[in-house]
Amino acid sequence: MKHYAFLFVMLMISCCRSAHAQQATVKVEIQDSTSRANRPVFTVTELPPEFPGGMRRLDGYITKNLRYPEAARKTGLEGRVFVSFIVTEQGKIEDAHVLKNLDPELDAEALRLIKSMPTWTPAKQAGQPVACRYNLPVNFRINR
Repeated sequence: MKHYAFLFVMLMISCCRSAHAQQATVKVEIQDSTSRANRPVFTVTELPPEFPGGMRRLDGYITKNLRYPEAARKTGLEGRVFVSFIVTEQGKIEDAHVLKNLDPELDAEALRLIKSMPTWTPAKQAGQPVACRYNLPVNFRINR
């Protein structure tokens, strides 16, 4: 009987050490934005990432900074480019790429616009900043 009690205590100690090691690893992965392969990137979070000032300011930023390519303007090309990117734990934009393309020039402009954005407020999960994938449509309309 003493033998079983000893094994039970050893098993509990082993499990506690393992759980503690896993928690420490998760904390390091969440805080280390340079190790892209090792950190989780969320798609849904308790608090989503936010452009400084919110959606209204994001719309204003896009309106002010979008440079409509002249060739697309001359041909009357309009539409929407969908861009996907990660907002890091520090609010920086990384890994931006086109999800749904429209035209090579318009796609390139949408990427330029996204990559030049200011620092966002990062997403939060369990009260901690986390990396989060964000998809954003960029509309190209010629004002007539």
